Order: sequence, then structure tokens, then C-alpha cells
Amino acid sequence: MIRQLQLLLIGLLLFATSCKKATVQNGSSDSHLDSMVMLSRRDDIDREKRVAYADTLFNAVSDNRNDSLTRYYMREAVVSYYNLDEYDKSIHASKKVYDFGKRANDTLSMAKGLHFTGVSYYGKANNDSALYYYKDAEDLYVKFKGAEARSVGETILYKAYVYYDAGLFAMCESEAFKAQKYLRIDNKATDLYNCYNLIASSLDGQDDNDEAIKYYEMAFDVIDDFEKEGFSGGQIALNKASCFNNMGGVYVKMGQNKKAIEIYNQALTMPGVKEQSGLYAKLLNNLATAKYKSGDNSQLPELFYESLAIREELEKEAGIIASNVSLGEYFLYKKDTVKAISYLTTAYAKAKANKSNSDILSSLKLLTAIDKVNNDYYMRRYIKVNDSLQKIAQNTRDKFARIEFDTARITDEKEALAKKNSFIIGVSIVVVLFIAAIFIIYYLNSKNKELLLVQEQQKANEEIYELMFEQQGKIESARTEEKSRIAMELHDGILNNIYAVRLNLEFINKKADEESVLMRKGYIKELQSIESEIRGVSHDLSRNALFNQEQSFESMLGFMITSQKNTFDTEFEADIDPSIDWELMTNICKVNVYRIIQEALQNINKYSGASHAKVTVSHKDNNVIVTVADNGVGFVPEKAKGGIGLRNLKKRADALQGILQIKSQPGKGAVVEFSFPV
Repeated sequence: MIRQLQLLLIGLLLFATSCKKATVQNGSSDSHLDSMVMLSRRDDIDREKRVAYADTLFNAVSDNRNDSLTRYYMREAVVSYYNLDEYDKSIHASKKVYDFGKRANDTLSMAKGLHFTGVSYYGKANNDSALYYYKDAEDLYVKFKGAEARSVGETILYKAYVYYDAGLFAMCESEAFKAQKYLRIDNKATDLYNCYNLIASSLDGQDDNDEAIKYYEMAFDVIDDFEKEGFSGGQIALNKASCFNNMGGVYVKMGQNKKAIEIYNQALTMPGVKEQSGLYAKLLNNLATAKYKSGDNSQLPELFYESLAIREELEKEAGIIASNVSLGEYFLYKKDTVKAISYLTTAYAKAKANKSNSDILSSLKLLTAIDKVNNDYYMRRYIKVNDSLQKIAQNTRDKFARIEFDTARITDEKEALAKKNSFIIGVSIVVVLFIAAIFIIYYLNSKNKELLLVQEQQKANEEIYELMFEQQGKIESARTEEKSRIAMELHDGILNNIYAVRLNLEFINKKADEESVLMRKGYIKELQSIESEIRGVSHDLSRNALFNQEQSFESMLGFMITSQKNTFDTEFEADIDPSIDWELMTNICKVNVYRIIQEALQNINKYSGASHAKVTVSHKDNNVIVTVADNGVGFVPEKAKGGIGLRNLKKRADALQGILQIKSQPGKGAVVEFSFPV
């Protein structure tokens, strides 16, 4: 049953894979080839004609240019051959897919070719070859970063089915769990159902009944989600019935026959089950078995007979054998030895003809127990078949182990050879590049030095321009404030006073008495006061003539120093030697001087608590000496060496090839002094 489900599953998955249009180089498809694909899969067309359509499709693309479109239609031909049970043609086409993929460096096509080859060998019941190709396909899928997780999971799941068929249930369980991790990524209900169902079957094979029931129930729980993948209600019901059948078998093994009867009856009431004759016959036979084992003889042996009749009509040999074995067991339970021997003998003969080893063993075991006349014969046959099967199982395990080992060895050898070739090529390239690099590095170093110098100069120029714009903005702001203040002074004070004096003089001029003369003298004195006030405003305008002058670096420094503000109300004083010719210095030099003074002032603003700070810039013996002193709280220079600000001061002083000294003691202020040559 598991193998039949596996073949059906593979057909469905291959068909689903084929329905996904590949991304092709020319972005189009061939309508003629598309029609061949469709015709080769139509159930209403004669099988021979469908095979002919598949042949036409494969032959049409075999001689085409090796592009993604050709490889896509070649994979479609593989699917058509497989669905038609043309396994030899499917194998041939799958290997062609692999060859085309290898020539085009198309890892995904190579993996699919190996995958399809394994599937086709499994269809032929050639499990050794199937496992070999599944293993190679898995390795390629895992190495290819662009492979879908579902493709990897499907391949591993197919390996698990091979192990199940070989009776290697523990290995089957391990691979099925491994497949589940990949298939969970897409979280498709059918994929999860197949994983859970196979895990449950492998646990059943290991007689881990409780865990088997658990995973059958997990499989059952996802069946309703099949609807999202396009399954009809009838198909969903049949899957549920099949799952119930599996669970019932485990409950019978556990001796919970009444639970099994309940589940079998549920399965038989599912819509469409009766029309699925094979499944219906299986459920009837299993229900009958559970009934007599629970002591319920109602409808017996009629249920057994009905199941056998359906299977004989379907000509399903495996089912006929199973029914005869079940009838033999039933009549043995009823102590009707003659009928039991009759059915078991029939089961044994058919099992031998069908080469069904498990049925041969089960029928021989029962015949050995009840046929006293032929007991010795059946016993010898049972021992011989059992030993033979154990030997075959051991050989199978050894063969599968060799396949795993050989595949791993070949992969390791390929990787080692690839690494060796890569190493030789890599060393050769490194030697050539090293020789070339010696010449290139020398040339680039000289160019880089020149470029770095230009970049530094350009950066310094940009900083100077930014400083000038910044200072100009501050000056413009101050100028605007000063204009507003003078305008207010003129309007609110001087003009109002002049207007008042003028009115009073006009009034008094009309009189000539002594009192009026005295008042006129008073108003003249008031005019003198207004004159002094106007002179003061004029003085203020003269003092702020700086706003109308073009800015120099000296004035920028002075303005930056004296315009400092902090919460300590520190008075800042600037003393800059006017004899220093700043124009002879580079912009890099001026930017570093400006930033050093600025950083020192920032430290005063943050930490000093000083009432007075003075910046002195002097020129002596071809050196410029900058001193920033304050009368603040001071600090211990050794403790502050790790600070970012002091590190920046040192870095900028080094850039000027200068000497930086910091002198301070707690409570005695601080002095930052640096000098540099010009």
C-alpha cells in the first residue's frame, strides 16, 4: 500500500513541478510543444497515442539548441513518460536532462535530471539505482543555493520510501524527519501529510504503536488543508478514509479492537469510499478482522467474502492474498481447520506466484501451526524463506550502506580534485599578479601620495570656506542687531527729544520776556545733550566698522574667540600678533590652528568655570606660538590624556609638526600651548 501511495505521490509531484513554467532565456514558449505536452497527458486519448505525443515532444527538443527552454520541455517529456509507466524512456530522457544541464553549467537542471532518474528507477522497482540517484540529486540540491527547499525535501522523502520498502524502518524514520524540516518551509499540506504518514508507517514497522498513532493523527489533521491546493471534497474524504485505515491497523496490533472497529466504520461512511473498490475492500477485510478479534461475530464471515469478491473482480493479487490469509486466520479462530488450511494454502500458492515474501512467511507460519500432516514441510519452507529474507535484508542494508559510502567517496574525490586544480590555478594567478603588482604598486604609491596631498588641500580649502561662511553669518546677524538697536535709539530717544525741543522753541520764540529767555537757554542745553547722544551713536557706528570690512583669517580668529559664551559668563580676550602673515600659510595649516583654538575654548566652556580666558597668538624665531589660558578650576593632565578632545589636539599639533604642551593644576587654571614652524 505504501509503495502504491508513493508512486501516486511521485506522479502528482512531478506533474505539479511540470506545471511551473521555467524562466527561459527568450521569455517565451513554443505553442506546438505545449500542445504535445497537453496531448500526452489527456486521459481520454488512447495510451499508445499519448506515448507517441511524448516521443514527438522529446525528439523535437533533443536536437535543439541547449537553452533553458529546451531543458524545460525535456523535463516535461520525462513527466509524460513517467505518468505513462514508460520508465525506460523516462530514464533515458532524465539522463539527457542531466547531460544538457551539465553542458550548460545549469546545476538545477542537473539535480532535476538525477531526481527524475531516481524516480523512474523506483517506478521499475529498482530501488538500488533509485537510491543512488536520489542521493546524488540531494547532494546537488543542497550545494545549489538557488534550489527550492521543497525540491530537497521531496528527494529526501523519496529516499525514505526506498528504505521503507527495504524494511529499514529506522532509516526511513530518520530520512522522513529530515525531509520534514525542508518541506515545512513551504508548509504545503500534502507535503506534511506524506511526511507524517510515512513517519507513522515506519514507527508502525518498529512496533512503536503509540508514536505511530500520534503521527497518523497529525497526518489526519492536515488533510482538510488539501482544499487550498485544489483537492475536491471527495478526494479529501478518500484521504481521510485511507488514514483511518492505517490507524485501525495499529489499534488492532495494540489489541484495541473496539477502537479499530469504530475507526473502520467511520472510514466506510466517508463519501465516495464505496466507489473506490480497492480501498473499500481493504476496509471491509480489516473491519472483519477487528470484529472477530474483539469477539464480535456479527456480519462474519460475510464481510471477508465480500472483500475477497471485490478483489477477485479487480484482479488485485496482493489484495486476494491478504483476504485469503485473513479468512485462514478467521477459520483458525473458529477452529474450522479444514477451511483454514484451504484458504491459507491458496494464499501461500498465490504469494509464491506473486513473489510476496511477507505473505509467504505469514501463510507458512499459520500452516505450520495447523496442518499436522504437512507440518515438517511447511516448517522447513518457513525456515528457508525466513533465512533467505534475512540474508536479502542484510544484503540490502549492506548495499545501501555501500551506495551511501561510494556516493560520499566519489563526492569527496571530486571535491579534492577540484581543490587541487583550483590550488594550482590559484598559485599561478597569484605569481603572475604578484609580479605585476610590484610594478603597479610603485606607480600607484607615487600617484596616491600626490592625490592625497591634493585631497587634503581641497578639504582644507573647503573647511576655510565653511568657516568664512559661518563667521560671515554671525557678523550679518550682529550687524542686523546693531542696526535695530541704533534705529531704536534714534527713534525712541533722539528724534523724540528733538521733536519736543522744536515744539517748545516754537512756542517760546513768540515771547520776549525774561522767563522765556531762560527757558530758551535750557532748551539749548538740551540740544547740546542731544548732540552728545548723536555723537555716541556715531561712535558706536565707527566702532562696528568691522562689519563693513572684508574678513581676514586674523579677524575670523578674533571674532571666534571673543564671541564665545558659556554658563560661567567667562570674559574672553584675544591677543593676535598682527605681524603674522597668514596668507603665506596653507589652508591645511590655518584649519588646524583654528580647530586647536576652537577645541581648547570648548573645553573652557564645558569644564573650567573660569571668569577670564585669554588666547595669545605670537610669532617668534620662525615659529607661531598659540597660548590658551584660563583662571578656572584646572585639572590633572595625566588623568585626562585618554579624552577624545585632547587626543584630537595632539593629532592636529602633529599634523603641523608642532609641539603641544598642557599645564594645569586643580584650582590654578589651565594653559594649553602649542607652537609650530612656518
